[in-house]
Amino acid sequence: MNPIRQIFATALLLAIATVSTAQAKPSDEEILGRVQSAADQVLARVTEKRSELEAHPERIHDSVVDLIVNYFDFPAMTQSAMGKYWPRASDPQRAAVVAEFRELLVRTYGTTVLRYSDKPIEYGKVSWSSDGQRTRVETTVEQQTGQPVQILYYLHESAGQWLVYDVVVEDLSLVTNYRASFSNEIRAAGVDGLIAKLKARNKELGG
Repeated sequence: MNPIRQIFATALLLAIATVSTAQAKPSDEEILGRVQSAADQVLARVTEKRSELEAHPERIHDSVVDLIVNYFDFPAMTQSAMGKYWPRASDPQRAAVVAEFRELLVRTYGTTVLRYSDKPIEYGKVSWSSDGQRTRVETTVEQQTGQPVQILYYLHESAGQWLVYDVVVEDLSLVTNYRASFSNEIRAAGVDGLIAKLKARNKELGG
């Protein structure tokens, strides 16, 4: 093929691929359905086991982890929490932090759902970032006092799937909540110190 034609053909293929990617953006209903599927499954599980989990909170992780892992982007959440220290960590260190932080986040999220498991979840609007790369789903649950609690789910695309990369409960982000403590621990004892701290915390919570 003529070199000029080859360049134009390549450019055309790239343009078509870009358009195809843009058209692949999910609808609000699809995003909402994904969040609802994850939240409702966890809610149903903790409601079913409410008495057991309230008596033995250390069992929360094992009770819901299989429902959560397919909907949350734990490597992205860990990278965000580690901030500037993520590029400085080795691959084995990153893998270890992701594993330990995943266990802690699953437990934290499961405990959050357990707190409101006697109330239905109301799903609100879906909002997109200006570049269409991130989206937010608003949900609310009612407390025992009757006051509504807002829980926001933030999603982005990763490896062809739209996954949750942060959850904000009552204006408190699950990820940024740990950012300062991660930074302090790494400055004091390095990434290995952070891993040890997370392991100890998970062991403590796991009973």
